[in-house]
Amino acid sequence: MKKLIVISISILYMTSALFAQNEKSDFSEILPKKGEYSMGLDMANMIQFVGNSFSANGMFSYPNYSMVKPALSAVTIHPTVFGKYFLLDNLAIRTRLGIGVHNSTERAFIYDDVKNIGNPLNDNPLTYEQTVDESGLRTTEIELGIGAELRKTLWRVQAYAGAEVFGSFTYKREYSVYGNAFSATNQTPTTYDFVADAPFNPSVRILDIRGGNIFHYGGGLYTGVDLFVAKNISIGAEFDLFIYGIYTTEEIGFGETWKMDKVYTVERKITPYATGFDIRPVGFLNMNIYF
Repeated sequence: MKKLIVISISILYMTSALFAQNEKSDFSEILPKKGEYSMGLDMANMIQFVGNSFSANGMFSYPNYSMVKPALSAVTIHPTVFGKYFLLDNLAIRTRLGIGVHNSTERAFIYDDVKNIGNPLNDNPLTYEQTVDESGLRTTEIELGIGAELRKTLWRVQAYAGAEVFGSFTYKREYSVYGNAFSATNQTPTTYDFVADAPFNPSVRILDIRGGNIFHYGGGLYTGVDLFVAKNISIGAEFDLFIYGIYTTEEIGFGETWKMDKVYTVERKITPYATGFDIRPVGFLNMNIYF
């Protein structure tokens, strides 16, 4: 109930500020000027948060408000942060930056082939010795766009249109670390399969997978509208049309096996490079703060 009262008062305040009489009929004092900056975000995140804050039973995220979701305001990453600098009152340069990092590591206990030699209880999961297998994934995404836009003012509203060039890079690496090593007496060591979620005894194991990195490069056209609800604050909507090429690098795997009298490490090409072309329209809501 307290949340509802606070939000109701906030809405009334914003509404009164929006429609209050002003000495300057063109509202030029609340609009961005030459030399000012702005920062913007996808507004769908805030809408979703407010929607999830209300509850019929006191539980956060109930109901799960998913009618408005964060938009794909970029080619590879969302949400993206926008920054603008106004060269003139009606001309701005814009940059957008998105960074995504995903690192995950899975570990599993596995039968220890060496320590259980001679162990009279090595046939029982509750009593045999264990070691650990590890599987990791490292992913990093970076996208940067730079462009310029022209703006046209009507009352509290500014319409704009512009163009940009952009590039993005996606890096990926998978690796595995094993508790049981290859040896002359153990040429099929017990290994955990994280995909099948079960142990097995392979004669060849993957150590590392590198490459398969993705480059996006191209340009975009965009148009949108900002409504200035107060000085230095605007909400709006934007439509983008991205046109870009795609280049994916070779993917190379590194594996190990027992050959002759030693551990043999091999490098093997898994997938060749690939290219592509795409046209992608996207739309999203935004909020900007000017300073």
